Amino acid sequence: MSRQLRCAVYTRKSSEEGLDQAFNSLDAQREAGLDYIKSQKHQGWTALPAAYDDGGYSGGSMGRPGLQRLLTDIDSGRVDIVVVYKVDRLSRSLADFARLMQLFDQRGVSFVSVTQQFNTTTSMGRLTLNMLLSFAQFEREVAGERIRDKIAATVKKGVWVCGRPPLGYTRRTRADGGGLEVVPNEARVVRAIFEGYMRSRSLVKLAAQITTLGHASKRWATRTGEPRGGNPFTTAALYRVLTNPVYIGKITHTRRAPGGSVETSVYDGVHRPIIPRELWDRVHASMQRATPAPSHRWTHTHLLKGKLRTSEGFAMSPSTVQRRTISKGQPVQRRIGYYVSQKAIKQGYAACPIKSINAAHLDGLVRGLVLDHAASTGFQWAIEDPSQRDHQVREAIERVIVAPDHLIIHLLPATKDEGGPDTPRTTQAGPRAPVERACRFTPVVEQGRGGGLTLTLNIQMKKLDGRRLLLGPDGQDLLAHGALNGAAEPNAAIVNAIGLAYAWHREIVTRGRSLEHVAREHHVSPARVKQLLSLTRLGPAVLKAALTGTLPPRTSTKRLLAAARHLDWHRQQALLGVPGSHRTGAEPAHQHRI
Repeated sequence: MSRQLRCAVYTRKSSEEGLDQAFNSLDAQREAGLDYIKSQKHQGWTALPAAYDDGGYSGGSMGRPGLQRLLTDIDSGRVDIVVVYKVDRLSRSLADFARLMQLFDQRGVSFVSVTQQFNTTTSMGRLTLNMLLSFAQFEREVAGERIRDKIAATVKKGVWVCGRPPLGYTRRTRADGGGLEVVPNEARVVRAIFEGYMRSRSLVKLAAQITTLGHASKRWATRTGEPRGGNPFTTAALYRVLTNPVYIGKITHTRRAPGGSVETSVYDGVHRPIIPRELWDRVHASMQRATPAPSHRWTHTHLLKGKLRTSEGFAMSPSTVQRRTISKGQPVQRRIGYYVSQKAIKQGYAACPIKSINAAHLDGLVRGLVLDHAASTGFQWAIEDPSQRDHQVREAIERVIVAPDHLIIHLLPATKDEGGPDTPRTTQAGPRAPVERACRFTPVVEQGRGGGLTLTLNIQMKKLDGRRLLLGPDGQDLLAHGALNGAAEPNAAIVNAIGLAYAWHREIVTRGRSLEHVAREHHVSPARVKQLLSLTRLGPAVLKAALTGTLPPRTSTKRLLAAARHLDWHRQQALLGVPGSHRTGAEPAHQHRI
């Protein structure tokens, strides 16, 4: 008696058209396969009850649920023969078919086509099979070209052909002529996005406003009925809405040219626009003005680039902002580096508790904590160059987590050959001299996963003169004054205020202009001019610290103005925490008084 051979019938149809009929193409293919199996009953063939059907799936891809179930059963040893109606039902790709045949051979599975009988165990059968498949692939490619040409011709007539309709539209049925139809509720959201951008002129602010209003992205369902969409708008999603010409009655068509380049054409659509052309033009003119010139790209290396995240898991990316300041009496633009949360970028600053942090301040703090810990374990990097030292510090850090009330630094475990800041060391020349700490607070050191260490420091966040800084739990500076030479960066707001004070002072003293005249010329109030002029009373030590960036990080313009009320320069230094020589005699006579 012959051995029983278990047969699996696989069926496929490229389109979903007609699948809702009582007897469709898949049923016909399966019935033909079952009949063939019955004809081979004398050889022990028996049909498996499982159905391996793929309705609405192209043969040019392996991503078909029915095919994947078949391959799983083959791997489990539950199938001996695969039966199909025609070769191209299994695959229309020569490369995919070759992989399937190799898998069948490895599992000892035979392959049979009902209408094209051959045996894959012989060389002649495999040659015949490959020839048939080559023609099947050629037919598929020709059919694809015909479909692409038909789509291009339809798009030229202004009809939306394929793809999920954008927010604000739904697809008409074929009985209604096809194309797009406006969805009133979604159209109101689209109008709110365009009008909101004209008010805010910022994608970040717009994302926060749209989310506050309760609007969400387009909701839709997959082929299997699973709900999708309905997410809060990100800046990227808003940008796609603002730049989609479908909202002014246009249809775009992107196609790859014969040379490999991508060509995009825009045609007049037959659907009703949602946005008037005048509003579209104003929005795009505003977006073009808001786009920075390529020459302003930030090239400074951030110490924590790619290693910094918020406690919610969002990456913090390096970026810059331009600050207007005064240099030698002339207004100039300075670029200040900072880290900004991706959540703040995508969902608006109000959605993220961290938002952004001054890069120089955070880099200096993390650098100081790592170097302090290295020194406390006896490890010293024998590097004088700050850039090389920063490279070593960066190599020692796995990641840094910033939360509103704490900072966590994850250090990588050191190798035996390299050592590192988590490896205790002692010098060979007797006891070490005490090393001045860069950070005023000592972090909690714990053993991390994988052999590394974590440094945890309690902090609080505070915004001063536009900079979001990290301070100690007592509100004082985390970094010791003057620590980490070379990391100092002037506060743009303070430098700008001092520059304006001396520029206005020169106009009043040398040009004889009144305080009111200066205020009108610079579009500020007389009270503001009088307030900033007091900064000309600051002593040399305070001015030097302000212009070189060595003021304590928590120093704001408000604190500087308060210190300037005192004519005693040493009193100013004491109030601001600026070191200087002790008074040895009378105060210098040269002090500006307004």
